[in-house]
Amino acid sequence: MSRASIIWAGVIMVLGQCLPLAAEAKPKVLASIKPLALIAQEVTGDKAQVDTLLPVTASPHDYPLKMSDHRRLHDADLVLWVGPQLESFLGRSLANIPPAKIVTTYDLPHLFWPQAVETDGHQHANHQHTGGDPHLWLDPRNAQVIARVLATKLAAIDPQSAKDYQTNAERFVAKAEQLDQQLSRQLAPVKMQGFAVYHEGYSHFVGRYGLHQIGYVTYAPERRPGARHLKELQGILKQEGKCLFVEPYYQVESIKTMAKSIGLKIGVLDPIGDQQVSSYQLLLEKLGQSFLTCLADVANN
Repeated sequence: MSRASIIWAGVIMVLGQCLPLAAEAKPKVLASIKPLALIAQEVTGDKAQVDTLLPVTASPHDYPLKMSDHRRLHDADLVLWVGPQLESFLGRSLANIPPAKIVTTYDLPHLFWPQAVETDGHQHANHQHTGGDPHLWLDPRNAQVIARVLATKLAAIDPQSAKDYQTNAERFVAKAEQLDQQLSRQLAPVKMQGFAVYHEGYSHFVGRYGLHQIGYVTYAPERRPGARHLKELQGILKQEGKCLFVEPYYQVESIKTMAKSIGLKIGVLDPIGDQQVSSYQLLLEKLGQSFLTCLADVANN
């Protein structure tokens, strides 16, 4: 064999070793917000790479996309988002991505939607988004729907790992069912305690566990509440309010002052999850504990 033949044989051998590595590259899943990424991580396990588009401190209602964000969207094998009802800023960018690479969770079949709440004989819609509150991950039953759809989508992208995705999804479903039962038991003693939330985005959680929300400070966290609305809210809270829940990423000192002036306890709700929240189960457990801590303290007084 000539020297040139030996060299080419070596090149072919090296290429043959590299090609399988390229073929085994993990699928890239890009979730718009952390709660969806937490669900995706449990479905993918170590078979895919899951990343989150928005920082936890950013609002999903209004976020300025950077050039690097556009590249991440383009490079992803699967993009997971709620939909334009929540992340309206993403609509134009996703229009340039093949629909087969996108999972719009808001449009999934078999989701559970909260009904309007009756308060003082008047019906108050839990959210003003068209069709229903888009914070749908706050009901564990919806997280189960998302997990199963993800497993099916990922199996089509990565058939070799299809069984792993399916197994992981069913394991997640079982854990979510246990979590749902746990939250139902824990929150049952405080179901009659009236409260208001800062951002009108908890109807999936409130509706699932039968909690008694009587108002909200603002429809969306980017909107300043009007004086008339705050006056009406204060009147309702004086009558039957026990707690006012704020959120960690917004300055609400004036709201806290108002709450204290009428004797309300103040709690903190985080529907997205901070850096310490490492799983979907922990996200909802912390949310449930926030409700329980504030409302149970009042109930026991």
